[in-house]
Amino acid sequence: MKRKPVIAIAMGDPAGIGPELIVKVLSDAEVSERCRPFIIGDIKAMRANAVQLDAALRFNAIGELDQARFEPGVIDLLNPPGFELGPLPPPQAHPKLGEAAARCLALAYELALQSRVDGVVMAPMNKESFRAAGYDYLDELQFLGELTGSDDPFILGAAGPIWALTVTEHIPFKDIVESLSVSRVGRRIAHLHGVLRKLGYAAPRIACAALNPHAGEGGLFGSEEINIIAPAILEAQAQDIDVSGPVPADIVFKRALDGEFDGVVCMYHDQMNIARKLRDRGDIATLWMGLPVIGATTAHGTAFDIAGKGIADPGSLRAALDAVIKLA
Repeated sequence: MKRKPVIAIAMGDPAGIGPELIVKVLSDAEVSERCRPFIIGDIKAMRANAVQLDAALRFNAIGELDQARFEPGVIDLLNPPGFELGPLPPPQAHPKLGEAAARCLALAYELALQSRVDGVVMAPMNKESFRAAGYDYLDELQFLGELTGSDDPFILGAAGPIWALTVTEHIPFKDIVESLSVSRVGRRIAHLHGVLRKLGYAAPRIACAALNPHAGEGGLFGSEEINIIAPAILEAQAQDIDVSGPVPADIVFKRALDGEFDGVVCMYHDQMNIARKLRDRGDIATLWMGLPVIGATTAHGTAFDIAGKGIADPGSLRAALDAVIKLA
């Protein structure tokens, strides 16, 4: 039988809805049947949420991963060494909250570099808090890329039956065009093809979205389709990858959801995420690829406005964990 993967679940922002989501997801007995999860975070924050939710979940504080027992109904919890959260700040952007989320995530990937975990899931963190804590990165993926020495990490988005990724991520809109190249688009096509194969698609069908309206109208609205995207598609097709395009962005996800494509390569962040976030939050997640192990987080933020109320929907975190288990 296959060994159940060890999955590190980073707490995220302790004042947001993350601890609540973790309690709700790990209260499902099926999780321990599919993987060996443990939490990296603050035990007081986790216990407070379990009590509020009247959850039967119990926590076993450990000083190092070797002490984990992985017992059903008892979740091992590892606090980042040398870090004490102390009194919890209010649910709003705060440096201490950003440091807590970053320290938990960093420890998860330090363990990954030691080949001690097979996957990482992070509850939502707040980017403003992250930056306020002194982490000068555009996002957590850039942080993880530097931490692990990974030169080409990328985000993969799950949206129900469709998988998508972007060529550019968290950058100003004005910088998108200069960040596109034939090689970069080609790498993303190859990455998506590889992931879909791992997910069980024998012959993945991929669409490559256009950048400009109407796929540029033969150069009338821009030449990126002619000079960058189409050549990348031809190179991928020469490698026996089933990829079509450039497909106008206003129709590409409709065609995918109608069953024509299994995955979509998008040119920029919102081109992918507007389409994804029109889906039910219960079946979408954000995955980090190109790192030592697969990572994932929710497709939503910390939701400070409902933190502590016990009403947060755990669907996206559940989808993130499900994807990590499959790929791990």
